[in-house]
Amino acid sequence: MATSQSEMDSPSTATAQQRGVAWLRGLFGLPQFVFALPYVLLLVWFHGVDVYHRHFSQPGLIVLVYNCCRVLFIFYLFWMVVTAGLLLLRTVARKELAEVGIFERLALGFFTGAGVGHLAMLALGYLDLYTVPVAIAVTLPLVVLSYAPARAAAGDIYRAVTAEGGLSLGVLGWLLLGLAAVAFIMLLLVKGLYPGGGHDYFTHYFYYLQTVIARGGLWPNDVWYQYYYSKGAGLFFLGILITDPLAPQLVTFCFMATATLPLFLVLRRIAPGTLWPLVGIVLFLGIYICTPGAAALYSMNGGWADFEKLHEINAATVIAVVWMTLETLSSTGPMRILWSIGAAATIICAVIVNITIAVFFGGLFALLALFYSVVRRFAQVFVCIGFGAIAGLVLVATLILNQLTTGLANDHGILLFWNFANIEKLAQWGALPLAIMLHPGSQAMVAASAPLSIDTVISLIESFRLDLVAPLLIGGLIVTLPAVFRGRWNHAVTSAAMVMAAVILTFITLAILFGRAEQVSFYRYSSFATALAITLGVLAWNLASAEDLLSRIARYRPIAILALLLCLVIDAYPRQTLGALDRGLHFAVGRYSIDTAYQTQYGPAPRREWTAIYPGSRGAYNVVGPGTRIWSFHIHTYCMLPDCRVETFPAFIITRDWDRMMFGTPNEAKQTLHAAHLDYFLFTREDGIRDILPLSPLFSPGTIGRYLGIRWTDGTTSLLTWLGPGVQPLDQAWIADYRHAVEDSGTVRSFPYEAMKQIFAGLNATPHPWRTFRLPWQGDWPPSP
Repeated sequence: MATSQSEMDSPSTATAQQRGVAWLRGLFGLPQFVFALPYVLLLVWFHGVDVYHRHFSQPGLIVLVYNCCRVLFIFYLFWMVVTAGLLLLRTVARKELAEVGIFERLALGFFTGAGVGHLAMLALGYLDLYTVPVAIAVTLPLVVLSYAPARAAAGDIYRAVTAEGGLSLGVLGWLLLGLAAVAFIMLLLVKGLYPGGGHDYFTHYFYYLQTVIARGGLWPNDVWYQYYYSKGAGLFFLGILITDPLAPQLVTFCFMATATLPLFLVLRRIAPGTLWPLVGIVLFLGIYICTPGAAALYSMNGGWADFEKLHEINAATVIAVVWMTLETLSSTGPMRILWSIGAAATIICAVIVNITIAVFFGGLFALLALFYSVVRRFAQVFVCIGFGAIAGLVLVATLILNQLTTGLANDHGILLFWNFANIEKLAQWGALPLAIMLHPGSQAMVAASAPLSIDTVISLIESFRLDLVAPLLIGGLIVTLPAVFRGRWNHAVTSAAMVMAAVILTFITLAILFGRAEQVSFYRYSSFATALAITLGVLAWNLASAEDLLSRIARYRPIAILALLLCLVIDAYPRQTLGALDRGLHFAVGRYSIDTAYQTQYGPAPRREWTAIYPGSRGAYNVVGPGTRIWSFHIHTYCMLPDCRVETFPAFIITRDWDRMMFGTPNEAKQTLHAAHLDYFLFTREDGIRDILPLSPLFSPGTIGRYLGIRWTDGTTSLLTWLGPGVQPLDQAWIADYRHAVEDSGTVRSFPYEAMKQIFAGLNATPHPWRTFRLPWQGDWPPSP
């Protein structure tokens, strides 16, 4: 039946319309516009002025404004992620969400939103929607919607501070809060804003991120094994689309700054009414300012905690999962649902960002389920099983996705996954020879695993970062263990103690099983233990019962300050820290350009010896221009100039016809490389050859002079290209230097050339599709028909 005009104008309808208009105004009114306006101006700045591409070498006021805009982006990123999380949580637990405190709400919203954001970005990546318009369309509404939670949070914090007895920190508490603010600013200057990243980032992480952005999607590209590591870096990609290629460190800083909230809340749960939570925050921020690594092995490999990589996103999500797990296990009813959703979203985020963390979560929750089953608390058992299952499901889904898109489930498990590899798909991608080469390397690494010894114990201590919190941990154990042995222990920390026991057992197991084969990589990966080590130290001080005399020592406020100072003294690298801070200030205020900052790296010796822009690479870049492929025989010829593309072995697929290039005639190799748009090659006398190209007929010392000459040289570094007009032929002195470098190359000497030649000869004699086969070093070679 038709609706009359009078019915449409009825009071009830008008009231509903008024409510709708009021609701829309509440979402998109003047305050929201004012809140979002700086974000719009930020978009105009980054895509209009574009400091990174147009003013890369220009210092001054423009760099100062640029860094202010980057700090503003961190602010908006935080609120966008929080808002995304709160929108999800309010749909299922609005009442319960309103009942939690302001710091709990912010942390819960952020890490839940991180899970939502990374899932959404993963989907957009496979839809090839990594474009600036899509990024703006996704983020601008979130910024507008962020106004309400930002305003509510500001009001809640203000009321908490000004309420009578609301924030009674005392003199020492305010001192710690001031130290935390100083450490926050120092970390922002040194790690958040200053361009850096280290060897791995300059060599392949950065190029993978840039290739994904250039292609607009996540499908496998030429930076081949980074697909297995970094395709889950969704907020990195979003940050780059919104700002520029220096966004990853801003995203990581946002995560690390927010990680102080769950760390604070865990420590407050363990030691309420004390200074220990603030001590933990200061120590956490302070540790990350300068991170060369305690042992020479780690320092000489560049240290740890580069904010441009994904390890510290992992560090933030792990402490958040521990906090939410504690809250979930101690809650009941609808409140448990709220915490479970947050924990599940954070676990999903962590595994998408780094699938190997799923193994840690699996062990952690399996042990917790076992603990709780022993004490017959079956509700907690089901919670732990559920969290472990979520981590496992995301892991399995990622491995299946990898298998379907590349033909290999994961490169890290090549010794296992090779048996199920889709050889045809790997060959179509161009990664087949590189995957094959990875196999014997993995075998050798496993065979060279460090034996169980006292060095294993030392490595465990360093990997768990216990050396960084030694005064905190040792002092706590000395004070509280006597009370615990007498049975006077603090039952209020039972849940935290059980979780930390499971954390320690799981970590030890992983370190023994996997860490001994890749000690440096495991040390970097295990940076997530930093917050856990601090938690363990604070827990040690608070194990004693409140009735025990010794527990009063833990609650004596100056003791917490003393423990903090002792840790900071042990962790201090005064010269490196002051140098890094000096450089950070120079860049922040505009005395350094981006170019100068990249050339002025801080930290362990390798970073100072090989800066982010190698002079020879700069010279080559000036000749060939942005976007042109340059293949380097070396791994230290970094080039972080805008759109500079210096590629290296084994991170890049050089050509999809690799076997023709390596085993065919020089003319075939030349045609293959030219078809792959690779016409320039970099050689320097300053660094050893880390490539297998000299084994090919085209690049052998006896042949190279017939096909290639020097397009540019500074006397040390030479840019080679095909002989022709304007190209200087190679003289005998140059060829002699090249021959000497080839003979000295361990990479050249160790490469199984004849075995690889035999493999591809057999494959090329086999009809497509190619099937999985046993490799020569696996035994039973040649394979049975």
